[in-house]
Amino acid sequence: MKRRSLYYILIVGGLVSLFATCKNIIVDDDEEVEEQDSIELEFSKVDEDAKAIPMKLSLSPLENYTFVRNRNPYNQNYFRNPFDSAIYVSGTFCELRGNHFHGGLDIRTGGKEGWPVLASADGYVERVKVNTKGYGRVVYVRHPNGYTSVYGHLQKFTGALANYVKEAQYAQRKFEIELFPKAGQIKVKKGVQFAVSGNTGGSGGPHLHFEIRNSRGTSTNPLMHGLIVNDNINPVIKNVAVYLKDKQVLYSEGNYPYKVINQGSEYFKKTKALNVKPGTYSFGLHTDDYFTDKNNRLGINYCWLTANGKLLYQYQIEKFDFGVGRYINTHTDPYLDFKTNKTYIRLFKERFNPLPYYKQAQNGEIWLRQGDSVQLKLFIEDYAGLKDSVTWIMVGDTLAQKLVFEDKTTPFDQKHRISKASGKSIKYKQWKINIPSKAVYHNFDFKLKEKLPKPNMLSNTLQMHYGYTPLHTYVNVSYQVPSKWLKYGNKLCVVSYDGKKRYYEGGKLQGDKLVFRTRSLGEYAITKDDNPPVIKPISTGKYFKFRVTENLSAIKKVICSLDGKWILAEYEPKKNLVWGEIPKWIKPGSYEFKLIVIDGRNNRAEFKKKMNL
Repeated sequence: MKRRSLYYILIVGGLVSLFATCKNIIVDDDEEVEEQDSIELEFSKVDEDAKAIPMKLSLSPLENYTFVRNRNPYNQNYFRNPFDSAIYVSGTFCELRGNHFHGGLDIRTGGKEGWPVLASADGYVERVKVNTKGYGRVVYVRHPNGYTSVYGHLQKFTGALANYVKEAQYAQRKFEIELFPKAGQIKVKKGVQFAVSGNTGGSGGPHLHFEIRNSRGTSTNPLMHGLIVNDNINPVIKNVAVYLKDKQVLYSEGNYPYKVINQGSEYFKKTKALNVKPGTYSFGLHTDDYFTDKNNRLGINYCWLTANGKLLYQYQIEKFDFGVGRYINTHTDPYLDFKTNKTYIRLFKERFNPLPYYKQAQNGEIWLRQGDSVQLKLFIEDYAGLKDSVTWIMVGDTLAQKLVFEDKTTPFDQKHRISKASGKSIKYKQWKINIPSKAVYHNFDFKLKEKLPKPNMLSNTLQMHYGYTPLHTYVNVSYQVPSKWLKYGNKLCVVSYDGKKRYYEGGKLQGDKLVFRTRSLGEYAITKDDNPPVIKPISTGKYFKFRVTENLSAIKKVICSLDGKWILAEYEPKKNLVWGEIPKWIKPGSYEFKLIVIDGRNNRAEFKKKMNL
């Protein structure tokens, strides 16, 4: 017995080393993404087909693993709440958001805009941006301690900052603008207003996005800096996924066979053991956290999994670098997200995952032989220290039902083996697809099929593998345009489909080829957009407002003038509104007001009116 226990301890005790260094890169928030090139992390080369080391597991008593949180290294009194009211949260730090981690806190504003935004500490504005995407109106404030606070989705700026931005917009004749004031040029004082909360950019509703970044641009959890948030509701483990670590299926289909154990399952109630065929198994987690109510489902920062009391996997995240945010595709399971519309954290670190947030033993895997049994305990914890846990037992049984991979798609015309290391260039009918090296996370069989055209499309529909299979970097695609379509010129464009939803992808005509790039697989087609935007006046005069809509290719430019002289007009695509105010320096008189709207395919709409001021 002693020799068996020692063997177990030696095997399980080896933990994966942590690594990764990242540069000062700015990207990403929830619905909003500021594009930057990702950082390629260096990590040791591992044989992807290597088998797990067999581990004999039993229910014999073993000491229990104790989780220890990292020590909080931050000054708890330096930063203050950016509002003069209690903080209620609709998004947490490093919450899982599609293809990226959430960079800060989303602070609720009661579904309304117009809250005074206060500087969280003394400092100066080092960057300010006005954009219809991403963070919208956003301010970056540099502080004497080397940290930077970020305030996103603002409705407007106030005081000296507002004047500075407007002057630059008129000087550059641009609404969307990015500025970098000199150090100390625009100072802010702790607790003093410099902006108003809003709903600009990629925001899904009124709120303030708030971050605290260190001197390297690494995002840190604002709650670790002493911001007080009421949290009185435990996180909840909703589901657990059990994966058969079948590498052959992974490298052919890009996913593992699996079974989902639902909340309240007889397995979690320990009234029944989960019998599985002998093999290698790992696990996934679907969970939600809540703060003061259950209107917002939030993310967790800590979880750990034990096998018979020994650590199998541990995850804790308290800071991250934006340049590696896309590696979330290795942290979560994109396939289960697609199948269940729920986000699952992989409770194992894949060999192609370089993120440094984990500890694990035996690659996060258990190896069950006939008659082996193991007790699994899964724990989650939020920042307030509130927890949830589940326990279940798995038994190796040759008579158990085999876990399978669900592939119910129609047959494909072609498949090509894609290597992460070398990529591949593929010619398929009128399409050419160039997949560079490191564009995929691991080797797999890349499938292609062409379907009949969808409504209002010129070409057949290209199904480029599966939409749920993530890409790490862009792939380049071109389409051989038939001569009869060349008359459409730059009106030709590419669209993608996600179910019934259609998305404009752009594209550029180069000779007889329409070329574009994408970081998403799925369905693509060629169409044309030769319809101009539509302008409908709501009010004209000193204060003007227009409703602006377009057919497909998103509004690219809005130009407003008075007797040919440029004046500032604001544009909000979520509301399809253009509005503004005639500057006070315009003298009374009769003028020609003109509004020009241009979409992504250079279709143009124009509104003119004589205006007496």
